[in-house]
Amino acid sequence: MRNTFSLPRYFLIMLLCYAVWVPLYYLTGWIASLRGAAFDPALGVDELFPFVPETVFVYLLAYVVVLGVFFVRRSPAFLNRAYLAFITMNLTAFALFVIVPAQGPDRLAISGDGDMMISILHAMDSRWNAFPSLHVANPWLIALLAVRERRFAPVSIVLLLIAAGISVSTLLVRQHYLLDVAGGFVLAVVTFAVFDRLRISEDAWLGRRKEM
Repeated sequence: MRNTFSLPRYFLIMLLCYAVWVPLYYLTGWIASLRGAAFDPALGVDELFPFVPETVFVYLLAYVVVLGVFFVRRSPAFLNRAYLAFITMNLTAFALFVIVPAQGPDRLAISGDGDMMISILHAMDSRWNAFPSLHVANPWLIALLAVRERRFAPVSIVLLLIAAGISVSTLLVRQHYLLDVAGGFVLAVVTFAVFDRLRISEDAWLGRRKEM
């Protein structure tokens, strides 16, 4: 059987993953709210970040940046690994939401051009899905995968800048504390490192088989 790439098939798989992800996200947030906070992620340094509602438009890029995988490399081998890495990382975060519940920042009275979007965001997003921040983890995992596959090609640089921008915006729209952001980044790095190691081991195993 030929191992061919089919964009519609992988896009459909992504939509199915989202269909499962959304109820799990809200379910784990609800369970966490029932358990109560296990720790307070707020730090003194969080008070230094201003509230900039206009950056919500950067924050919302996290919901579409996952499409970046299709611009990194359109091959079944890469996309299979990327999808599995994302699924593993998100399930790990869901488990942490329940095991060590933490609340995000209090919702603020808002003003500025981002009013409507901020209001919608605060109404839809749970304060309990805070640590680690998946809003930070997902873009960084994509960016790291891009650098691994394409080095510092334009697509990698763009994804790195988007990941950095989203990370900053989570602080400026008061969705997360700095510790949540750091946790999301570390989760992405650890997930990437594990799957990159598995890839190296797989490539070495395949290489030995070819030599036999």
